[in-house]
Amino acid sequence: MTDAQQIEWPAIGADQIARALGNPPPTAQQKAIIEALPTPALVIAGAGSGKTETMANRVLWLLANGHVRASEILGLTFTRKAAGELATRIRQRIAKLAEVGLMPGDYDPFDPPVVATYNSFANTIFRDNAVLIGRESDGAVLGEASAWQLARSIVVGSSDPQLATLEQNVDTVTKAVLGLSHALSENVAVAADVSAMAQEFAALAELPPGSSRGAYEDAVTLATGVGSLPVLLDLAERFADAKRQRGFVEYSDQVALALDIVRRVPRVAADLRERHAVVLLDEYQDTSVVQTWLLSELFAGHPVMAVGDPNQSIYGWRGASAGNLDQFGDQFAGGRCQQFVLTTSWRNGHDILAVANALVAPLATESTGATDGGPRGAEGLCGAQGLRGAGARVPVEKLTAGPNASDRPVEVIVTETLPDEADATALWLKKQLVVADGQEKPKAAMLFRARKTQAAFIDALRRHGVPYHVLGIGGLLAEPEIADLVSALAVVNDPTAGSELVRLLSGSRWRIGVRDLHALSRVASWLRDRDYAQQPLHDDVRERLRSSVAEGEGGSVVDALDFVARARDGHSQLQAFSEVGLERMRNAGALFARLRARAGLDLIDFVALVEQELLLDIEVAANESRPGGRAARANMDAFLDALHGYLVVSETAGLGGFLAWLREAEWRDGLAPRPEEPEAGTVQLLTVHGAKGLEWDIVVVPRFVEGELPASASEGSGGWLGFGQLPYEFRGDADELPVFDWRAAQTRKELLDKRDAFKAAVKHRHEDEERRLAYVAVTRARHALLLTGSFWATQARPRRPSLFLVELSEAGVIGPLPEVSEAEENPLGDVDDTFAWPLDPLGDRREAVRAAAELVRATEPRDAGAWQRELDVLLEERRRRLDAAGTIALPTRVPASRFKDYVTDPSAVAAGLRRPMPERPYRATRLGTLFHEWVERRYGTGGTSETFDAFDAELDLEPDSVAESDLARLQATFEASPWAGRRPVEVEREIHLPFDGRIVICKIDAVYEEGGRYQVVDWKTGKAPADAADLERRQLQLALYRAAYAHWAGVDPDRIDAFFYFVADDAIVTPEHLDDEQELVARWRRALDAQ
Repeated sequence: MTDAQQIEWPAIGADQIARALGNPPPTAQQKAIIEALPTPALVIAGAGSGKTETMANRVLWLLANGHVRASEILGLTFTRKAAGELATRIRQRIAKLAEVGLMPGDYDPFDPPVVATYNSFANTIFRDNAVLIGRESDGAVLGEASAWQLARSIVVGSSDPQLATLEQNVDTVTKAVLGLSHALSENVAVAADVSAMAQEFAALAELPPGSSRGAYEDAVTLATGVGSLPVLLDLAERFADAKRQRGFVEYSDQVALALDIVRRVPRVAADLRERHAVVLLDEYQDTSVVQTWLLSELFAGHPVMAVGDPNQSIYGWRGASAGNLDQFGDQFAGGRCQQFVLTTSWRNGHDILAVANALVAPLATESTGATDGGPRGAEGLCGAQGLRGAGARVPVEKLTAGPNASDRPVEVIVTETLPDEADATALWLKKQLVVADGQEKPKAAMLFRARKTQAAFIDALRRHGVPYHVLGIGGLLAEPEIADLVSALAVVNDPTAGSELVRLLSGSRWRIGVRDLHALSRVASWLRDRDYAQQPLHDDVRERLRSSVAEGEGGSVVDALDFVARARDGHSQLQAFSEVGLERMRNAGALFARLRARAGLDLIDFVALVEQELLLDIEVAANESRPGGRAARANMDAFLDALHGYLVVSETAGLGGFLAWLREAEWRDGLAPRPEEPEAGTVQLLTVHGAKGLEWDIVVVPRFVEGELPASASEGSGGWLGFGQLPYEFRGDADELPVFDWRAAQTRKELLDKRDAFKAAVKHRHEDEERRLAYVAVTRARHALLLTGSFWATQARPRRPSLFLVELSEAGVIGPLPEVSEAEENPLGDVDDTFAWPLDPLGDRREAVRAAAELVRATEPRDAGAWQRELDVLLEERRRRLDAAGTIALPTRVPASRFKDYVTDPSAVAAGLRRPMPERPYRATRLGTLFHEWVERRYGTGGTSETFDAFDAELDLEPDSVAESDLARLQATFEASPWAGRRPVEVEREIHLPFDGRIVICKIDAVYEEGGRYQVVDWKTGKAPADAADLERRQLQLALYRAAYAHWAGVDPDRIDAFFYFVADDAIVTPEHLDDEQELVARWRRALDAQ
């Protein structure tokens, strides 16, 4: 493109395009963005302000006026979900533009704009050019689970004696090593430079005190703590070496490697600039430093439009920075660029926006330049050079409501106790979800700052009959069967897993009472004071053990259970147990002894064994609240997926490492955006971080209390002074971060004074981050918003309403709040004294079940004489009529492989749902699963043992019928097939396809790319279709896969082919026709009508 000031734009304006398409005319702010000059531009777009629609219309305007070809447009965004939505919207708009004759004559529908995530774009650069920097292009991507396992193996295998000086456990060191490794990559920092700085800092321990008031030993501790960085940096370097040697690449590596290529090989950047004439950068506030460096190296001075919102920058924990928006003009335009705003929220109601604006009002700072979204956007408004004052920010205006915004007030509930808060919230949600017949059910969410109080709200929702769904691995680990399974694994692995053992012993399997649990605790104390021969320890040793706070030195109830199981009858330590309690204890002890004896099994087989020994498979299948068959095992299957992902690096990975990774994954999962779509009539429970990019009709944000939202700054309040943190001076956004001027300290006292000032600045920054988090939470709501809190949970002192709530009340956007609790002491303090222990497995259903049982027992069969036969016939006739007329609510989540059953025989499916019958069990060792697992390992992605989308024919094998020769034959056939020499772009990709109000679960075996087209392949080890009718039914699965991948990857479905490969027959089967999405929906609706 030429100089922007010399360009005369053609007459096709944004208004004309909107009229031609039958769309509302753009607002003045939108029109200015759509018709912006082809120079770097920054758009500040508030939550719900229609940025995706505006970006799509910008693309249409560029195409209609012939400024670029479609394939020359590059759109980048943060998540795959967002990329899919943007690609779909652009593709649909382009198709409409072509229909009305506004597309240029050379338009090629098979050459659409490129839309991708930031990381996938960087990965493409790396893989296409890896050889230029001496790297392999086909290395496997290392997921979080696998990276944790590899890093842990590096830590465990280290012989560095300095590790002992860290006084941290293996898992804490592993987390620090991973964090440092990622921070080095994301900031292109050199480990040797960081190590040298740490050693310089450690020398501060030699500073003089500086005052006669004391030695200031805290300064020594501070210097020693930072001085431990070289040990961790060495491990991080070993971790990086291990990845290179094994051909692994992490997501954080992809961008850094792409940047290295672009800097070292200028022609790569030149080619990309020529290929992409216009660049659109979405969610720019979420980009990391290294991503902005890569993009500016490629596209500085190019027609780049970045869209973002500083108020929604909530991913600072992984390197994102709101300061990226401030630096955009400097990085892309030498300090001069256009700036626009989108300030009308088309999502939120008036009162919701009032709350949102009040929350972030303290973040507003003075800046220069008009921000009225004028027709062209003034030059010179972007970048630090164009802003007034040090640390100034790009201007952010208040959001205003759209013309159809709801006038519904924001509601606030503050109760005395957490159980009251949860009950009030559940009742409020129950009322909101009630709709008149024929109306669409609303979508609702409960957004948590942290999950620690989530269980109370889940319990309240369950008791009040409110449908709910907990999203993420945090939700998975909260499911009862998974919690029991993980607890058992912990007990087998760790003798200090006392809490997990008590959960199991007091649960429905053994139901051991509090008296016997106390007796077990006394045995643990007795064993603590004895040696391996059960002889008393010396008095001084016993005293040191009793006063120790170290983990594992306070007595182990796990060891105590093992002792109880083996002790002779009549042993003095068994006298305190009840007869029943002792019997159950010994039963439990014997079970865990059996499990420990087999702990050397393959981890997958061992987890399956634990599931069987705990009878969890039977319990899940028998649970009347779960659907029948394979759907009942959805949680177990998801857990096995997580396990398989962990085993990608090494199939011999240990149980301890897996449990440690689960704890880390649970924490990180709560911080990542969720891919699931909102569900009508269901309350989704997730974290605020996970809610980014989503919206619901109804939103509840609970626990608006001090210490929770905003969260306490105690954790991480030291900034980079925390264990294993990268010093701020090595971060690319150092100018945006608090400064610790430690080099200017001449004494220990000065050092500590400067540290305290630094920590105060970090605390203030933390509060700003919490404000943005609260802003994101409340702006997820379209119509109804509830904010809740309570004074008392488990703490000794009441927690007042959140600072944020107080500010909202003072601003007049919500009503007055109770200032103090009505209770002087915690009203929940005596609750524990009234618990019936062990807890009743039937819970609050006990009375209803008991009454029903008594009615049955009280009913004596009476002979109806001659009328008995006639009565039987009439009752049977009524039963059949009711069965035929009854309607069954089909599941919300439908496996793609079962879709054909729903649409071809809905009556049989409905009958199965009415009267679920036991299904034949299937195991991870079946032939189909083994083959899939082998293919995944062959491509370096690891197995998933996923049978969720398997054909029925693949589930007919018993475990003992799978011979090694069968698998070897399939492997040999595959190696001789056309697929053996090709590299897939996706392997075992699970995609949740929104489908007519439901979610279709698609597990795609492999996707290949060739000549601009994509090929979806489904491996099958069963028999090929018997006839054309059979193939026509089976094509539905491939059709769903094609639709799902099109949505997920942002690819036109017409560019996607789909095949079955029946390995046993070495046959590639291609259906003559694949239903498009509209045809699939039509089939589904016909099936629902028939059912």
